[in-house]
Amino acid sequence: MSNGTSTQSGQTASQTTSTTDKARQVVGDLGDNPIALLAGGVALGVLVGVLLPRVAKERELLDPLGRTLAQRATAAAQAAKEAGRQEIDALIPDKDATKERVSAFFGTVTEAAKGAAQQA
Repeated sequence: MSNGTSTQSGQTASQTTSTTDKARQVVGDLGDNPIALLAGGVALGVLVGVLLPRVAKERELLDPLGRTLAQRATAAAQAAKEAGRQEIDALIPDKDATKERVSAFFGTVTEAAKGAAQQA
C-alpha cells in the first residue's frame, strides 16, 4: 500500500514540476513579446468593461469627457493629415518649375553643342 502511495506522490511531484516549468516558460515567452502582453491586457480590459454594467452617474460624468477626447483626437488626426499633405507637397516639384528647369537644361545642352560645333 505504501508503494502505491509513493507512486502517487511521485506523479504529483512530477506534475507540479511540469506545471511550474510550463508557467515559467509562459512568463518567459511573454517577456520576449511585450506587444502580445499589451494586446492581451487591452483585450482583458475591454472584456471586463463590457461585462460590467454602467451606472447613470458614470455615464453622466464620463460622456462629456468622452466627447472632448473624441473631438481632440479628431482635431489631432486632421492636423497630422494636413501636416503630412504639406510635407508631401513640399517634396513633389511644381509642374511649371519642372518645365522651366528642363527647358533651361536643354537650352544649356544646345548652347554647349553649338559652341563645341563652332570650335571644331
